[in-house]
Amino acid sequence: MSIPPDILKELKKPLGKLILDSDITEEKIRKEIVGNNHKLITVGDRSTDKLISFDIFPELAIIDGVERRHKKKSTLADRMLHLKAKNTTKISCINPAGSITQEAITKIKFALSSEKSFILQVIGEEDLLTLPACYFAPSNSLVCYGQPLKGLVLIKINDSIKRKAKELMKSIDNKLLTGYDDVVAV
Repeated sequence: MSIPPDILKELKKPLGKLILDSDITEEKIRKEIVGNNHKLITVGDRSTDKLISFDIFPELAIIDGVERRHKKKSTLADRMLHLKAKNTTKISCINPAGSITQEAITKIKFALSSEKSFILQVIGEEDLLTLPACYFAPSNSLVCYGQPLKGLVLIKINDSIKRKAKELMKSIDNKLLTGYDDVVAV
């Protein structure tokens, strides 16, 4: 599947508030999380690693074990399970680079509908899974993902963000949300 150039250009823009790498501190991240009534979701190994280094654990961490195209030596999922083993479950899905699979969508939706915490270990690439995470996250949740070579993007979930995620997913593959159109009004 090939993503149209105009959509690729749109995907390179931060979907939320960008905190530059040089400005990321525990205090800043905690300030953003205050008032987060629902889920905290991280997409990407570096984003997840950054938050757990501050002892902040997401309810859903979507990772692939690769950072900037280099396989990580220690597995973040295992480390996260060790640090927060009480109610965290590791699940996995296949999601090739440059795509969003139905399997990934199903696993994200399942994880976000549960009271438990999950690590979604992606076999392939997790980059585009920010979109279904935003689409299925409850309102007032916070989705965090890395903006390559820039910093951390924090997205407060509301209807506008859900619509934007829906539009982008449909632009990538019009069949992706078949059966899920009821999540947010058009």
